[in-house]
Amino acid sequence: MPFSNTFEHDQQFMRLVRRETDVDLITAALEIARDGQANLDFAPTRLRLQRSIARLTHPVTQAGSDLEELKMLVRHMTEELNLHGDDDCHGDPDASYLNRVLETGRGIPISLSLIYLNVANELGIPLEPIAAPHHFLTRLPTDSGNLYVDAFNGGRIMDEPECIAWLREITELPMPEIRRTLKPVDERTIMVRMLNNLKTLFGNRELWVSAWRVQSRIALLIPGSYRERRDLAILTLRSGRPGESKELLRACLAVAPAEEHSMLKQYIVQAEKMLPLCN
Repeated sequence: MPFSNTFEHDQQFMRLVRRETDVDLITAALEIARDGQANLDFAPTRLRLQRSIARLTHPVTQAGSDLEELKMLVRHMTEELNLHGDDDCHGDPDASYLNRVLETGRGIPISLSLIYLNVANELGIPLEPIAAPHHFLTRLPTDSGNLYVDAFNGGRIMDEPECIAWLREITELPMPEIRRTLKPVDERTIMVRMLNNLKTLFGNRELWVSAWRVQSRIALLIPGSYRERRDLAILTLRSGRPGESKELLRACLAVAPAEEHSMLKQYIVQAEKMLPLCN
């Protein structure tokens, strides 16, 4: 399995690669955060989450309804932990790294939602991950219908018609297409979405080594995707590994659509020119 040795110590991430279920997503997210923070200690993040669970355990047992449980969770997240999003979050890798999200209170929708999900599920609140277009959400099924939580915008709670109307406004997608996305997703889907956010961020900043590492993880999670193998080959070159890149580019060229042959051949020429400089 290519590049698996790079992440062999990331036990929960490698469980996702092996398509195992019941993966500890908090640990998997911290393993990704460790890519950008050498020697990251997971224990303080774990302790913060355990404190939240302990703080809410008794109040939740006293709640009179699913909605009241959800409101208690949201109040704790927004008022006691001060979790929220802002306009600058999407350009800041710290907003994707769970330890930094809990330290600063700032996060992007998916990282904030992972914290909501972890605490809620430990409390027996069956919150579900929803990979809505452009904006990750969580959902609580209740007897009176689904309730959606937008952790990025102050833990706003919406019923399904409100959620669909809001998503239609921010995405301009047709209602049937939005409805199709409002279903729980699995752990691999969550992790790929988190990694794609970081890939875009690092690519926009031209931080090629960081982007390469993220793309190596994506390629392991989606090994059958030509697009992800192609992006890995290109980012391997941009991160200063022309020998590895040349082999990856040649493998991509063998299966690439005709319209991409010229581009891939140009990258192979670049790799060959860079090789003497790396020896």
